[in-house]
Amino acid sequence: MSRPVKQFLSIAQQVDYLRSAGMRIDDEDSAAEILSGTNYYRLINAYALGLYIDNEKTKFKPGISFGDIYGLYVFDCKLRHILSEMLEEFEIIFRTNLAYHIGETYGPLGYLNSAMFSSNDYFMEMLAAMQREKSVQCKSPIVKHHDENYGGDIPVWAIVEILPFGTISKMFKNMLPKDKTIISRSVGVHQYAFLESWLRSFVEVRNTCAHYGRLYNKQLLFPPRLPKECDFPSNRIFAVLYLLRPFLKPQASISATLRLKEALEHHPSVDRSKIGFPANYLK
Repeated sequence: MSRPVKQFLSIAQQVDYLRSAGMRIDDEDSAAEILSGTNYYRLINAYALGLYIDNEKTKFKPGISFGDIYGLYVFDCKLRHILSEMLEEFEIIFRTNLAYHIGETYGPLGYLNSAMFSSNDYFMEMLAAMQREKSVQCKSPIVKHHDENYGGDIPVWAIVEILPFGTISKMFKNMLPKDKTIISRSVGVHQYAFLESWLRSFVEVRNTCAHYGRLYNKQLLFPPRLPKECDFPSNRIFAVLYLLRPFLKPQASISATLRLKEALEHHPSVDRSKIGFPANYLK
């Protein structure tokens, strides 16, 4: 039997409810101000996971404060910014190398040739996705330029700039093994099966970041395949951080590490195991 929808609570009522559930609120005005700018559902329901003493989520564990929860939220924002920048750098490298190989091997419009792909069904889905994207972006400079000057034919090095990363990753997955091997090695990954797995995880995390979703305490739906030497879980965010770091330029890698270390030091309520950090990492 379904439950009735929960009733609306004013900001003051939200603060009162949290206090009645056992949460320590040291500064009521500050808590109210935060809740006024950060949706209760986004803040409390997301970052209080694991901090209740009952399955019904009506009582917090002793000592849990509003500051603890907000600290997790702020840390997650910092983590999301760090990961977004890392993903951006990888994504540009990957798009560039994929487009270069297709252009060099199959020609500017080679991606429109079904012989380049393993599954014709997936190829047709990709073409449909491309057409939808071109329609959505019909006023973008790339689409307009090629509509007006080239009959709508867009070379691979241009099409990769307007397609979503998810579509690009599916294109790669459907390519022939020989081509996937060349592209993988061009970005520094010896076996394409690893890169296929990583792309699925990267797309998931990228979409989470794009929608300001929660990374802290997130279990990945598509855990990446890890090298044998890795001694940390594949279904937590650290796995993605670990895999992205080699793709960064040296200065960017150092910066990401320092920013992450600083964020952890400033937010002691963070449970590193919820991100999958190995013991003593960054300590």
